[in-house]
Amino acid sequence: MFGHGDNEPGDERPETIMQRFFRGCLLALAGVIALWLALHLLAQFWGWLLLAAALAGLIWAAVWFIRWQRDRRW
Repeated sequence: MFGHGDNEPGDERPETIMQRFFRGCLLALAGVIALWLALHLLAQFWGWLLLAAALAGLIWAAVWFIRWQRDRRW
């Protein structure tokens, strides 16, 4: 039904429009489900991601400030 495994080795019939439509609908449904799952997974820990980004920015700013102060003295 989904692949060409049920056809005979020498039998190369083209897919019907309904088979292609059905496969396209299944792929679209799988894409919607994957996107929904990704959004729910991201919603669970987006706060931690923001905290990590803020900490990384703070560390970068501190390093930049220390290097700027050190370069300014000489």
